[in-house]
Amino acid sequence: MSQSAANRRGMIALTFGMAAYTVNDSFVKLVARELPFGEVLFLRGSLVLLILGAVLGATGALHHIVPAAKPAVLWRALFDALGTLFFIAALVNMYIADLSAVVMTAPLMLTALAAIMLGEAIGWRRWAAIAVGLAGTLFIVKPGAGAFDAWALAGIASALFSAGRDLTTRRIDPSIPSLAIGLYGTFLVTLLGAGIGMTESWSMPNLLQWTQLGIASAFLGLGTYLVVHAFRGVEIAAVAPFRYTLLIWMGIAGYVAFGEIPDRWALVGATLIALSGLYALHREAVRRRELAATAIPPA
Repeated sequence: MSQSAANRRGMIALTFGMAAYTVNDSFVKLVARELPFGEVLFLRGSLVLLILGAVLGATGALHHIVPAAKPAVLWRALFDALGTLFFIAALVNMYIADLSAVVMTAPLMLTALAAIMLGEAIGWRRWAAIAVGLAGTLFIVKPGAGAFDAWALAGIASALFSAGRDLTTRRIDPSIPSLAIGLYGTFLVTLLGAGIGMTESWSMPNLLQWTQLGIASAFLGLGTYLVVHAFRGVEIAAVAPFRYTLLIWMGIAGYVAFGEIPDRWALVGATLIALSGLYALHREAVRRRELAATAIPPA
């Protein structure tokens, strides 16, 4: 597959992955209003494990599970699990559109982490974009104001762990199937749910709640596969902007399913986050073109 074809595949996969995550998040928000937090994590995780295991079995890829247990895969799973934990905690208590804007700082954090941990060159323009995007979260968190949203801090933590997850994904052997990678993250989330559940009083879900959990699990499994698949073998700067389609999907879901309308300051913050993220990605693309133009061709 050519690089341009791989990029197109990544763009489509990421767009639909964001839509799948939105469906999952909407149903989880509905269920988590009625059932204990740990129970929701555990039940949804168990259902996703069954779905992913069935797909791996149907595609004859079960034998990849044990060989996939590489350090990079396990670190990715840990970051994924912690990011999910904080995300769902915030999801239950925040407007879904506000939370989506906060977690959209993850690409900016990814850029910063790549500079700090991998030594990638980051110019002043991208550092400025990172600062503006993170400042945008203040319009949502509203520190020091009567409308201070402490749960948005959980959203920021989720974004940070998501950035660590994506950074680690780039270091995983391309021969490892995406579903096998996603399986490890889901397994750790399920374990976290079981651990939290030890402090809760669980109740048997009714038929509607089981249906909602089943739908959420199916779309989470689909989204997990699509997002992992989207970032493999592609140019990050070309594909990553399509992550911002989440803002559109979440805004629609929040209004249609929950009647949520973010206030004007949250909209300002979301706009700053999206524009700064897109600009940072633009500068990354410019930098790569400049490096390619100045590269010395092989003799």
